[in-house]
Amino acid sequence: MERALLYHASLVVSGGVLAAVSLPSLIAGEFSVSGVLMAVGGVGMVLAATYEQLTADDPAVPETPGLVIVAVFAALALVAWGISLL
Repeated sequence: MERALLYHASLVVSGGVLAAVSLPSLIAGEFSVSGVLMAVGGVGMVLAATYEQLTADDPAVPETPGLVIVAVFAALALVAWGISLL
């Protein structure tokens, strides 16, 4: 169960970062295809991962290399977003 929680939490973090990166430009009224797609994709990742974790009895989780890649990407994306705010 911890593997599934780690995987879906990593997807939620990655989706949240994608949505958070595009949000300031969308609020300012600067609409672009990439900004809108990042916001929609990020929110979709958050909703899909949350729904899968909460409703599935045995949520799907990739094997170890895939799980590690997703977790590392989520951590790097969160750190990069935090640095960009400075």
